[in-house]
Amino acid sequence: MRAAVLYGAEDVRMEEVPIPVPGPGEILARVDVASVDFTDRKVYVRGQHPMIKVPGLFGHEWAGTIAAVGPGVEGRWRPGQRVVAANSAPCPPAAGAVCRQCRRGRQSMCENLQYNNGAFAPYILVPSRLVRMNLHEIPADVPPERVVFTEPLACVVHAVRRVVIHPADTVVILGAGPMGLLCVNVLRRRYGRALLIISLDHQDDRLAVAKAMGASHGLNSKGGNSKELLRAVIGRPDADVVVEVIGTVETHREALGLVGRGGTLVSFGGIAPGPTLPVDFGRLHYEEISIQPIYHHTPGDVAEAVRQLLAGEVPVERLITARLPLSELRTALQMIADRTTLRPILIPDR
Repeated sequence: MRAAVLYGAEDVRMEEVPIPVPGPGEILARVDVASVDFTDRKVYVRGQHPMIKVPGLFGHEWAGTIAAVGPGVEGRWRPGQRVVAANSAPCPPAAGAVCRQCRRGRQSMCENLQYNNGAFAPYILVPSRLVRMNLHEIPADVPPERVVFTEPLACVVHAVRRVVIHPADTVVILGAGPMGLLCVNVLRRRYGRALLIISLDHQDDRLAVAKAMGASHGLNSKGGNSKELLRAVIGRPDADVVVEVIGTVETHREALGLVGRGGTLVSFGGIAPGPTLPVDFGRLHYEEISIQPIYHHTPGDVAEAVRQLLAGEVPVERLITARLPLSELRTALQMIADRTTLRPILIPDR
């Protein structure tokens, strides 16, 4: 099969690789659709990431159909079933040696987290731990394009579950890409119409989608006047909770500057280790400002994301802005870099 293999920074190649044969507890799935997200773009540019070994198969969001099962797979899994899986699994609860973080209930920080890649291919091998913990059956009448958002939605479900928000709070989402838009939608459905949610971005078309997904206001902050924009709309230049979903030092600096007294900065957008940001600890102390980083998801978050998607609670059709053959992966990655698309969907070549 022809699959995308990442060799390093901006070096991804479509190569002939063997179709995997599932071993004990594993399944082989035919990839019906794959999704390209900003994490894929970051991994492509950096040429490395904790979730992938280089050189290695590329891509982590997919939905498909079981093609074969390995020895010892639970009887509920069989060829022909439509499924979706997360891209990782923490320590199995029944395992003899469960890591300290999993014992603490922090599965997203699992010290033995097993990642899986290879979505940008006609077939993907799902390891036995993922089969046991993070594989879900999809009814035949649910489009695979809907459930391909399972992994990113699970990350958002994780964030909204952990961040403390009062119904009277004002929440700012900095960035109206797919993750920011999913944050808007999940927050709105969890807290109802009373919660004030403001989306900040530099593109009016994305802000229009944010309002359709549940934002109270969509404000174009391209001029660098975020505080003035907030003051004009809510009468104050700051917010109680600011969620940074872009993943740069500059946008984290902007986000922290928008957090008001007693508020929280949610660091959702990932930054490669190394860059630093000066912080006024006096302000953090006397104004009781919290910084809450959020990374990845847990099996419970994945299951909840699948439930929401199957129930049709998330209007993911607003996020799909391109459909391309797998051979156009580079084009999709460039579209994301140019911000000319929200979420491109790839259809594997057969």
